[in-house]
Amino acid sequence: MTDTNLVNKAADNIRILSASMVEKAKSGHPGGAMGGADFINILYSEFLVFDPENPRWENRDRFFLDPGHMSPMLYAVLSLMGNYSMDDLKAFRQWGSITPGHPELDIDRGVENTSGPLGQGHTMAVGAAIAERFLAARFGDWTSHKIYTFISDGGIQEEISQGAGRIAGSLGLSNLIMFYDANNVQLSTYVDDITDEDTAKKYEAWGWNVLSINGNNPVEIREALTKAHAETQKPTLIIGKTIMGKGAKSADGNSYENKVSTHGQPLTAAGACIKQTVEGLGGNADEPFQLFDDVAQLYASRKESLKKIVAQRKLVQVQWEKENPALAVKFRSFYANELPKIDFSTIVQKPDQATRAASATILGHFSGNIENMIVSSADLSNSDKTDGFLKNTKPLTKGDFSGAFLHAGVSELTMACIMNGLALHGGVIAVCGTFFVFSDYMKPALRMSALMELPVKYIWTHDAFRVGEDGPTHQPIEQEMQVRLLESLKNHSGKNSMLVLRPADVEETTVAWKMALENVDSPTGLILSRQNIKNIPRAGNPYQNDDEDGRYGHY
Repeated sequence: MTDTNLVNKAADNIRILSASMVEKAKSGHPGGAMGGADFINILYSEFLVFDPENPRWENRDRFFLDPGHMSPMLYAVLSLMGNYSMDDLKAFRQWGSITPGHPELDIDRGVENTSGPLGQGHTMAVGAAIAERFLAARFGDWTSHKIYTFISDGGIQEEISQGAGRIAGSLGLSNLIMFYDANNVQLSTYVDDITDEDTAKKYEAWGWNVLSINGNNPVEIREALTKAHAETQKPTLIIGKTIMGKGAKSADGNSYENKVSTHGQPLTAAGACIKQTVEGLGGNADEPFQLFDDVAQLYASRKESLKKIVAQRKLVQVQWEKENPALAVKFRSFYANELPKIDFSTIVQKPDQATRAASATILGHFSGNIENMIVSSADLSNSDKTDGFLKNTKPLTKGDFSGAFLHAGVSELTMACIMNGLALHGGVIAVCGTFFVFSDYMKPALRMSALMELPVKYIWTHDAFRVGEDGPTHQPIEQEMQVRLLESLKNHSGKNSMLVLRPADVEETTVAWKMALENVDSPTGLILSRQNIKNIPRAGNPYQNDDEDGRYGHY
């Protein structure tokens, strides 16, 4: 076991770097990063398993940050791992830097998700945990790994945490471990000024294993993570009582901890003294961007240990591949986003149907041919016709992930974030459906899909005022303009941020699904009708002509 003094020194190193990044940028959030340093230090130096030589190793543990404003903490610990240089940290929040104010997906440097909109990061982690269980059910426990996530008071308060907590508990995602940084401070007030809820009881009611600890005590953190690893039936929530701005000092050397002001501005602007703070934590105030030698050695030793751990696991994989050559090919194809050969011309569509019905026919075909597709619906599967996918599969349930359909309940935003998590994990194809008018609920997650260039497939049915008797609350009017705007914006790769298809009949629906399946560079939106639509007259094979060029409408 690592010496406690060295462990604390490493956490202080993270605090110094976090505070200094914000101070130099004259912008950012130092307080939370300083308080969360103890947990992130123990996690990375003792528990998180990944391949230092291959950051994209499929069976690595994943860490999903929810409060993106705590990015200094993440960049600091990743710098201890050698993923960022001190110059990178000095460029925090600067134009063109690789250390933006809120982390953006960068797997090669250890950033597993874009984060910022509170609540979405930990919900993506739920999706990743589902993907891990889904794949383990198909290939075996040798693929098993943990999904860690870090949530703040704001993430707990965001309504999406209700859906994420409910679904994770219902599915018994024991591979999911979430640390709640309960520092009682948010951007403009103390937490206990605005809520009296018992967070532990809330998560226990959802079926979670809940542990409460001193979140700045490395011994208690280690013990809690060990217990979480031993849990086999429930996801674990570790509620860590931490100190906002831990280690912050005023000009006279007194404590400046537990202040609302240190949440969202540099320590100096908040009324603290950066010089006293850095020196009090053992750093050099004139050159705070340094790694302590013994801390650097601690993390170097961890990397060497990880190489041995990973090598042993890869030996198990090699043996499994020898014994299961066909499954080994399938495993690699899943993660390579390779699609099975599908002859779309063999999919027979009943003429003059609603395009949602045509989509159901295609999903039924997919369910028997695409083994790594997971489809979800927000309690509308028999109306958005995603239940067509159930033709050859069954729902995911606690203890049984051999199915491939997720009943998400009435939680469109949660569902969409879970789909992002599935896509981020890799190895699966994520599809979800609801009414088009309810895409409004999904917009924050849809935007994140576009930013991260994730190939999530969105099925939106009941596409027009023709939903009739449901009335104006269910009649999408402005929604298409909104998603078309997103489609026209360019992503970081210079491509359209989204592919949006609104097929004009059942045959176009088949082609639209073909295009959606082949689009691996961005999310796809399929806008489908509730009402029956007459087939457009056409000659020849519609799967080898102009449909894919959009010349037949996409009305």
